[in-house]
Amino acid sequence: MAKLILTALVFFLTPDFHAGAQKVMEKRVGKLENRVDGVEKRVTSLEETRTPGAGQENLKIPPLSVVLISKTHTIAPRRIGIDLTLEFRNLTSYDINGFSGTLVFKPEGGDIYTRKMSYSHPIESGGTAQIEMTISSSETKRYLKFIKATAVKVVLINQKLF
Repeated sequence: MAKLILTALVFFLTPDFHAGAQKVMEKRVGKLENRVDGVEKRVTSLEETRTPGAGQENLKIPPLSVVLISKTHTIAPRRIGIDLTLEFRNLTSYDINGFSGTLVFKPEGGDIYTRKMSYSHPIESGGTAQIEMTISSSETKRYLKFIKATAVKVVLINQKLF
């Protein structure tokens, strides 16, 4: 038994055993370095495109802005929801006859809600339109977080004017 343990110790202490392990470690470190270099290149290219003045042609001002005016919780027979009053402002230099898009609601510390909508009344250049809508949800926890949120960001994406 003692000879077996002594043989195993000699085997582990030989330089060939450690050289194989070192080669494997060097290979893994080399792969990691290559991955880190790739990530650094992607981050650098993203930073270059997001610097002020770079890619000005890609920066588009949306034609409409939206602001949440009020949010109230309503309970009625067979209906529980949140009544929202939103104000849409026409930022273009021309009158529009309506719009469509997807509203994105982001309560602080909560989940994101989306809702498609369309509006078919004229809004003059620089003018506003207040729209009231009700949102309800079957997911109780998400719904309660939305009710309790003190600040809610609202954005209209995929805007189409007509």
